[in-house]
Amino acid sequence: MNSNSQPDDARESAPLYVAGALSDEEAAVVERRVAEGDAAHTAELETLAPLSEALADQVRQPAPAGVRAALLDRIERAAHEAAVPDTQVWRRWDNDSDASGFLIHRAEDEAWEPTGIDGIAVRRLFVDKARNQMSMLVRMNAGTSYPRHVHDGPEECYVLQGDLHVGDEVLHAGDYQRAAPGSLHGVQSTREGCLLFIVSSLTDELVA
Repeated sequence: MNSNSQPDDARESAPLYVAGALSDEEAAVVERRVAEGDAAHTAELETLAPLSEALADQVRQPAPAGVRAALLDRIERAAHEAAVPDTQVWRRWDNDSDASGFLIHRAEDEAWEPTGIDGIAVRRLFVDKARNQMSMLVRMNAGTSYPRHVHDGPEECYVLQGDLHVGDEVLHAGDYQRAAPGSLHGVQSTREGCLLFIVSSLTDELVA
């Protein structure tokens, strides 16, 4: 028997071996200990033998309809989320519950929140989660841009200051733009910097 083996080692490594979670080198160590007559590892693997057979049966069985597609969709979404920056800070904003009264934001009392893009900050005005809608100010420094995104609801944008470039269109102070639900908004950029008033969905989807 391998005198270096301990029961605690076997209880930790044997389940991982059965689950296929060990590296090739680590699995070889377990197999070598069993071949050498290690009682602790042998006993643990015999106890886990029914689980090993059940796992093998599950691997051999075809996946139920839709499971593979759902798994691939989750993988694609995870890859997409890793590819785009976390710029949508408004997704974490709390709901403004007292929508029936009056809500006032004083300019001197409100802080700007940075986004995941240097030079772009937002100031929260109102959040209505029941309608999946929020109002905010967006401040973009000169030379910054916001990535493409698909609208989960209508978006209204009013340029208060500066210039906003969207494709071939250039908006200046006083210009207004509305995007319909489901529309793809191209990269929005500014050369001199701008200040925007935006009413939009909380759950627009960024596009890498």
